[in-house]
Amino acid sequence: MELKQLRYFLGVCDAGSIAQAARALHIAQPALSRQIAALEAELGVTLFTRLPRGVAPTRPGEALRERALDILGRANAVGEQVRVASRGLAGTLRIGVMPGYSGIPQLAAAILKLHEASPAVEVRIEAMHSAEQLDQLHRHELDLGILAWRSPLDAAFAGVPIFDDRMALALPADWPQARRKKPLWLRDLAGKPLLVFPRERSPVHYDKMVQACAAAGVRPAQCKVSVTDSLTMAGMVAAGLGYAIAPLSFQRQWAAQVAFRPAVDLDIPFTLELVGLAQRHDPLSAHFLRIWQSANPPRPG
Repeated sequence: MELKQLRYFLGVCDAGSIAQAARALHIAQPALSRQIAALEAELGVTLFTRLPRGVAPTRPGEALRERALDILGRANAVGEQVRVASRGLAGTLRIGVMPGYSGIPQLAAAILKLHEASPAVEVRIEAMHSAEQLDQLHRHELDLGILAWRSPLDAAFAGVPIFDDRMALALPADWPQARRKKPLWLRDLAGKPLLVFPRERSPVHYDKMVQACAAAGVRPAQCKVSVTDSLTMAGMVAAGLGYAIAPLSFQRQWAAQVAFRPAVDLDIPFTLELVGLAQRHDPLSAHFLRIWQSANPPRPG
């Protein structure tokens, strides 16, 4: 059974005559009769009673008419949904975000504007490190990522800078170094346990921390607690298990429990980017990027 046959069948029902239906459907009357006969043969029922003037649906024909209206209505709805999706106005947008950055105002502003413009779109936010985001973007398991530390030489990705941050020392609030007024150096924490996460979680981030300590001549004591992300690390710092090298912007969330201090010999700036695959033509991602740019004007300079 084809949708075309159901449309022809409904056309005959509405016209009450095969001849009149053929004219309305712009099809030859013999061809229309063959389509109705083929439908009757497939279903094994008689769909119309032949009258002196025209035709009328039989009881099976009335049942099919009700179902055909529903089927064609659903088919039309599917077509409209597909057309809406092709314009980026429906579907699920999957965005990866580095742990600790889901609350940045730029993201909230863009999502609110997206929901105003396209209420049918669902946004799914997933926290993960940059390396994992890049891997999932490659596999089309994410549509966009908010990340840092990617190689500018990798032409597979395109990014829009959205936020500048820098690394600082995150110290338990009751440590003497956290209360010092004079400038702090990495060597002031020599022998203290440094909390880190496994290198594979964010290789560039990890390597920059190790390089900074080596350049300062500091060999931190190894902490026996393994953490998986920067937010968990900040929680462990608050519990007094050690110090960390963490984004300075995290102080907004942890100011009461963790002291964030710049260090004279710690210079690790980084830029957060909104990143997608350069050659992926996804209408929903493109629609969100346009909304992002309207909600967040380009940064000066």
